[in-house]
Amino acid sequence: MAKARVGVEGNQQAVVDLERWLQTIERRNGVVRHFLMVQWQELSSPLPAGTNFPSVWPPELRRTIELVSRPIAKADVEAVLAEHASDPTNVLVTPDPNGEVGWTPVDAYFVT
Repeated sequence: MAKARVGVEGNQQAVVDLERWLQTIERRNGVVRHFLMVQWQELSSPLPAGTNFPSVWPPELRRTIELVSRPIAKADVEAVLAEHASDPTNVLVTPDPNGEVGWTPVDAYFVT
């Protein structure tokens, strides 16, 4: 689904419309999509100038996880961090596809 979002980034109404359309298709086909946005800071370097959480965040410090096979687990977030981060700290996650609300520390989100 991430490829479907290319071209609507930055256009809030287009993002909302696309999400509704995808949800309709998924619902009609019995597909359950699990989405989580992950962001972090690098312990060894400050955030770049112009960073303004949550709306302006360095893209190299933010990734998304989408699964239709199963719910997203903390191990999935850890795998993303292992692949894309060198020394992550202040790891936050949100199920909001726009990345605007619901940011929660990863350990609080995956309470067992």
